[in-house]
This record gives sequence, structure tokens and C-alpha cells, in this order.
Amino acid sequence: MANRVVVTDRPWRGPAGSIPLGRALERARQLLEEEALPLLIVLGWTALLFISMPVLLVSDSWLSLVDGRYVIQHGLPHVDTLMLWTSGHAWTDQQWGAHVLLYGAAAHGGLRLAVAIGIACVAGALLAALAVGRSLGGSARSRTIGLAVALLGAPWLAQVRSQSFALPLFVAVYGLLALDSRRPSRRVLCVFPLLVLWANLHGSVALGAGLVALYGLTLVRNRMTRLRGLALCAAPLTLLASPYGFSLVGYYRLMLLHPPFVKYVVEWQSMSVTKVTVMFFVSAFVLAVLWGGHRRRLTTFEQWSLVVLVVVALAAVRNAVWFELAAAVSLPRLLDAAWPSRIELTAGVRRLNLVLASTALVAVTAVGIVHLARGSTWLERDQPKADAAIVARAAGPDGIVLANSHDADWLLWHQPSLAGRIAYDVRFELLSAKQLEHLALLVGASHPISKRCGSIARVVTFHGAADEKIALREGVLGADRRTVVRAPKFVAVQQQPTAAVAGCRKL
Repeated sequence: MANRVVVTDRPWRGPAGSIPLGRALERARQLLEEEALPLLIVLGWTALLFISMPVLLVSDSWLSLVDGRYVIQHGLPHVDTLMLWTSGHAWTDQQWGAHVLLYGAAAHGGLRLAVAIGIACVAGALLAALAVGRSLGGSARSRTIGLAVALLGAPWLAQVRSQSFALPLFVAVYGLLALDSRRPSRRVLCVFPLLVLWANLHGSVALGAGLVALYGLTLVRNRMTRLRGLALCAAPLTLLASPYGFSLVGYYRLMLLHPPFVKYVVEWQSMSVTKVTVMFFVSAFVLAVLWGGHRRRLTTFEQWSLVVLVVVALAAVRNAVWFELAAAVSLPRLLDAAWPSRIELTAGVRRLNLVLASTALVAVTAVGIVHLARGSTWLERDQPKADAAIVARAAGPDGIVLANSHDADWLLWHQPSLAGRIAYDVRFELLSAKQLEHLALLVGASHPISKRCGSIARVVTFHGAADEKIALREGVLGADRRTVVRAPKFVAVQQQPTAAVAGCRKL
């Protein structure tokens, strides 16, 4: 029997239920034509982050890698064994999930992959803000402005750290609440799996759960939405959806209500005008003016949540990130009310947008490939791996390393043999109030405690020559010192300890 050839004009379809290929391509082209302006901003920020990859690695980046390795090798930590002065202290690694993800990326794809994932989280958060702003009715021009301001107002959100994974989750939760406040639907309950995931990645989930619970209270007043509102009011329970369970109660009480390190860590302090934060104040002022004149363009949820977020940001520098991301979603409609967009998508404009967006997409892809292929030497130009090896050799098998918090976890990441022999790192929540006070005196290098702690160290490191000069002037270093590493941002000095370790095991 001869084979029959069936000719049909129906579009090709993939597996059952999938969108026809031709329709998907048409939809993609339509998005590029309509969203070229905001996409150019997102792609521009992404390209800039690829170019700036070395500066995205900070002390919290190395901490995440070290902690992730510990979790993989030993399981969830409960007692610290990594640093000398916090050895034996209770340790709740609430961010264990983010640490494992970053470590897994670095272990299988090198530091380049870990940084690329951090960049992807930032880009994902901006794209999510673009999509939610579009659904809420903001013009492309105004959403472009909102997305441009996000990184200018809180540039530290680009740093690769456990917080990176929380960025798209915050936008998703905020977006679901904003959309539900305009068009109520059961889809708002999707915030629960997002919060559960977030609860294992970063402590900022407390802010997300708080917004959800407050929104739930506004729904309880309406008989039609009361049941859904009561469910949302239970959002704070997701903070305990972690292997640590109820032991997290003490952790959150410490971090949210009585953090002893507030006056010592800048990002936990209240906001003040500096070169880094000036754009936050500009964006907050502009939004406040627009909010005062056109807040009716926002939903009730957006009106009060933006006030909450700006207050939270003023209370602590680190919280400006969440205000800026929320502003990227809600600011466009305020701008449209005060300054209506008159851009018409004519055929010529659509063609231009398509060319610009397509070109930018190709260019960013090329930039990413080129910089990811540059190798680890370029990525670690400020903190070469070889310098960590020199410090480990200078410390010997049992020597103590007195390193500042900026370098401690970087040293431990490259030299695991230093575990338990580095003085301290950026996990300041493990230190008591008295220890933090002593640590502040130690960093100043002008107090007797500096000499006492320096006397037990085989190697003392400094974040630049200026800190080394202060230590020399104050007599922190021994007479038989020898500089083993001298770089613009890292100096390591070997010396002979003059005191027993037991005398200064605890700060």
C-alpha cells in the first residue's frame, strides 16, 4: 500500500498543549516592538554588570561560598567551627539554601558561574518588574525610567550574595499583591510557595511575609475576600518553613529586634546622605511628590506599602533595595499621571524598536560570553588566589591569621586548612555586644586590645597600606615582621607570635 502524503495548512505544533512555533515567534517580536525602551535599560544594566564582574565579589560573596561548602560537606551547622573567636558559638545558617546554590555553581562552573547567577538574579528581578508594571498599565516610557532608577538608588543590590536570590522573589510577591489589589483572584495564594522558598534563601523574607500579612488584614474586612485574607495573615508562619524550624524564632528575634551589631555595620544603620545613597533620596523624594498628587492612580496596597518600604529603607541602608524594586513597579503610573506619555507605536517606530531591541540582545549576549571567557585571573584581579596560598604557607600548620572581615572568608574559601585559625569574619551576629565593642577597637588599631590580639597572630593582614601604617605606628606588629604580600588592596605580614593563643582565644 503506497504511503499517503497529507498536506495541511495548519501551523506546526509541538507537544500537546504547546503554543504554535509561529505564534510564539510573533509574540516575541511583538514584545520587542512594544517593550524596546524598558528592555534596553534591563539589557544595559546586565551588560554593565558583566563588565563589572570583579567588583561584584564582596565579603558576603566569599561567606556564601564558604558556608555552602560547609553545608555540603558537614550538613546544616548549629555550632561554629570556622573562625577562632566565634568557635563554639551557636550558629543558625538561615540562608543555607542560597549558600548551597552559590557554592554548587562555583564548584561546578567556577567563580564565573556563581557571579553569572548573581547577575541573572538582578536581571530577572528587573524583568519581573517590567512585566508587572506592564500588567498594571504603566507606559513603556515610564517603566524605562523606573527600571533605570532601581540600580542607581541601591547599587549594592548587584553584589553577588545570598540576597541576590531574594530579588526576583520580592518582585514576584510584591507584584502578586499589587495585581490582586486591582483584580482579586486566588492566584495571590501563589505567594506561599514563593515565601517558603525565600525562607531558605535570605532573611528578608520577613519583610515579604509582613507585606503579605498586612495585605491579608485589608481583605479580612470584606466578606467576599475574608477567607483569603485570613489565609494571607498566616504568611509569617512561612518564616519557619526551614530545616531549622522553631529554632529560627530566636534568630529572627535577634536579627529584627535586637541586633547587637547595628552601630558597627554601616548597611544596618539608618540612612544618611552620602555619595552612594544620594540617588535613593532623590528617587524617594520624587516618588513622595508624585504619591502626594496622584496616589489615586495606585491601588490601596501600593499606596501604603510604598510608605512602609520607604520607612524601612530609612531605618536601615540595606533595605533601600526593596523600596527601589517596588518603585520600579509602581512609579510608572504615577509618572504617567503627572506626565502623560504621547509615544505612538507607528509602523516606523515598531520597526526601529525591533532593530534596537534585537541588536541590544545580541550585544549583551556577546558581552556576557566575552567576559565569562576571560578566566578567573581577571575575575580575581583584586584578590588573587595565589595571595591566599602565600598567607597559608606563612601561617604554617597551626599559626593564627588576624585578618579583617573583608578578607577572612576569601582566605578560607581558597585555603580550607585555615578553618578555626582565622580570627573572625562578617558573621557579626555570632558575636556578643562586648565582643563587637572590642572588635571596633581592634579595627581602629589604636587600643591596647590591638596589641594583645596581634601578639598571638602568625600572620596579620590589612586592607591596604594605610591600615598597615597605623598598625606599625601603634606597635601592633612584632619587631621581626616580614611582609609576604603587598598589593594595592591587600597586605599580609608574617611575624613571630609573642603570646599564647589560649590568652586571646576569645575576643
